[in-house]
Order: sequence, then C-alpha cells, then structure tokens
Amino acid sequence: MENHDINKNINSKLDDLEKENCSLREQLVNLELQIEKNLELKDEHLKALNVIEYSVDNKLLPVYYMGAVDNITGYSQKDLLSGLIRWEQIIHPEDLSDFNNIRQLLLDSQHAQTFEYRIISGEGIIRWLKDMAVPVFDDCRQLIYIEGLIIDQTQQKHTEEKLLERQANLDSILNSVQDVIWSVSADNFEMQYISPSAEKVYGYSPAQLYADNGHNLLKTSHEMIMDNFSTLLHQGWFEAEFSVRHPNGQKLWLHRRAHFAYDAYGCIARIDGIDTDITRRKHAEDSLRYISMHDFLTGLYNRFYFEKEMLAIDNNLEDSVGLIVCDVDGLKLINDNLGHEAGDQLLRDCAKVLKTCFHQDEVVSRIGGDEFTIIIKDCSMEKLESSLERLRQTIAKHNESNPPYPLSISIGHALKLTPEVQMREVFREADNLMYIEKPEKRQSFKKLYRSLKI
Repeated sequence: MENHDINKNINSKLDDLEKENCSLREQLVNLELQIEKNLELKDEHLKALNVIEYSVDNKLLPVYYMGAVDNITGYSQKDLLSGLIRWEQIIHPEDLSDFNNIRQLLLDSQHAQTFEYRIISGEGIIRWLKDMAVPVFDDCRQLIYIEGLIIDQTQQKHTEEKLLERQANLDSILNSVQDVIWSVSADNFEMQYISPSAEKVYGYSPAQLYADNGHNLLKTSHEMIMDNFSTLLHQGWFEAEFSVRHPNGQKLWLHRRAHFAYDAYGCIARIDGIDTDITRRKHAEDSLRYISMHDFLTGLYNRFYFEKEMLAIDNNLEDSVGLIVCDVDGLKLINDNLGHEAGDQLLRDCAKVLKTCFHQDEVVSRIGGDEFTIIIKDCSMEKLESSLERLRQTIAKHNESNPPYPLSISIGHALKLTPEVQMREVFREADNLMYIEKPEKRQSFKKLYRSLKI
C-alpha cells in the first residue's frame, strides 16, 4: 500500500513536469516565432532600400547575409552561406585586388572602411556597389567579426554617365521618366526646361512652373540651388536631399543632383538637374533607424543606444552625469508561473512608470530582460537623490492604482563627477548598489504578490 502511494505521488509529479515542459516548449516556439518575425521585418526593410546587410567572422567567412541579396547579386543567401558561391568569386576581376586590399586593411587598421567596386551578378550584369564595413571587437580589442551594408549604386553610376551624353532624343527620354529633369540659366536661375513628371512630384504643371519661373511655387527648390552654388562652382556639381510640401499637404523627400552644362566653346551654358522622389526610402530609413535604437517591447531606447550614449559621454569628457540602474524584481517567477504575457505587461508597466517619472532629455533605456537604466546629464548628487525619491514615489503611486501585476524594482545609482571617470565604472558602481538592494526587496515583493498565489 505504501509503495502504491509512492508510485502514485511520483506519477503525479511526472505529470506536472510534463505539463511544465510542454508550457516551456510552447513559450520557446513563440519566442522563436517572434525572433523570426523581427528578422523578416528587418529583411523586408532592407529589401525596400535595396540594401544588403552582412557579417563575416575574423577569418572572413560569412556569418549571414540579409536584404536584397537576390536582387543585387543574382544569387540566393543559401548560395553565399553554403560556400557554393564565395563573395570574392563575383567581384569584377579588375576590382578584385583593390577589394582584397581593403579587406586586409579592415583587419589591420581596425577602422571602418567605405569602398566601391563592381560585381558580375548571376545574370551576368555588372553592378556598382558601395560597401560600408565596420570591424567589431570584444572587450580585449580582439576582432570578432565584420559587419557591413552594401548599397547598389549601379543606377547612380549609370545616371552620371548618361548625364555626360548628349543624346539627340533627349526630350523623348525626359518625358518618359518618373524623375523630374530640369534646366535653369546659370546667372539668374531662370527656368529653361522642366519635365512633365514635375506635375506628379511637385503638384504643379510645367506651364505653371514656367510662368512662375519656379521662384515662388518651388521656393525651396530654388533656394537649394543658391545654397549649393559655391559647391557647384568648386566642383561643377552637387548632390543634396531636401523636403517639399505638395499642394495636397503631403511632405515629400527628394534627392537632387545638379551640374553645369557647357556649350560648344566650353563655357557654362546652364545648370541641369534631376530630382528623384525618395519619400518611401526615407520612411524606410526612419523605420529602420527607430528599430535599431529602440526596444521592441517597451518603446524605450535599447542597449545599443545606451552603449552609444555612454561612449559619447566619455569621448566628450563630460562630467556631472547621473546614472540609475533598475531591475524588475521577480520577473522570472512571474514568467514561469503566470506566463510571458504577464511578464511582458509588467515590463511595459515599468517602462510607463519610467517615462512618467523622467524628462525627455533624460535617456531611459531597457538594456536587458529585466534591467533598465536612466542617464541624467548636468546632474548633482542632490538632483540624483531627488530623482530616486521621485521614482520610488511614482512606483508606489502606480501600485496604489491596483494594476494587474504590482511593480517592485531594485534600484542602484552612481554619479560621474570628473571627465576622467569612465561611464562603465559608473555603471558598475550603480549596478553593485542595485544588487545590494535586491535582498531587501524580496520580502516586499513576496508581500506584493501573495494575493496572486505565486
């Protein structure tokens, strides 16, 4: 009878473990799906920009390729990662030596490099690429890998070449393109030609723009020529990006390239230019920039931005910088017992409390699963202690509002008093104080969550 009870107890515990394992497996699958979704979103943004993001290890072996790989190279990511096609194999033979020299310079100099070269795609098309590569190191300054972005500049290169050609059927070509082609006199910028596509881009017909000379209807465009005229005189051309307001109220972003056109005697005859609508690209860049600097769950700055801000403080030799480190108590316990949705809600509540408590010029970041930081510039110890008290009061007020999951936070703080002190030392000091407070928070945390029966 006793053995029977023991076996029954064991079987019951085994059943409980199996249920817990099933729950953990389900959470893991959900996490993997979320990561996959985020990567797919990033991949879509890169494809929209027609950009490749890549990483190679310290032996120059590929780690990953993302974005417009197929469109630019004519090969799949799998072809490049499996070694079936090596990147060096698609480099134009005339550019291969320079490419290898730049790669070696990346390894030797430990500095970012931007370089251009041609490739021969899988379809046999020659493409011009701009490669912006950055070496990444560990704490011991040992190279871990190289990350980079590759932009297809073929169209820009072709445009540069075509602008030098004086084709007999120019008007027919200009009438068919989506970009706005224009020409103004070099002395008073009187409009001499603008393509029909101006009506779609600017919202005014060519007839209206000729009558106005572009001085009022396209005031921003006109001012840009004047602002860049010294550059035009110096190098014969200029490139710039600017925004205009369409008559329908929409804000558009345009990329402009303009250059001097010469007559048969070699004298400057006019200024020719092309305006390209890059609004979609700008929106994609803004979205990608936001994603790269912000935490997906809370909307706060992420660890990348936090590290960047700390490095900037050190490089600028700033002092009087306060740092607060916060750790959400019991997050793992809540995740394990109430599910990750409850844990995520607790993190969002914590972020909301921090946003409420601190000003816009104070950098609030989520740097880890349950860890948050606040950087306060022009800070004194009195101001820092006042901020801590305000934070504790805000937490208490939040808990008084009967939220679904009460908030308990362990807090540490430190102050950078001199420019010589590194922010990592300040962070270490604040982090240590936070962990000293941790045991004191355990009892209050248990009291807070006793009603939830955790």
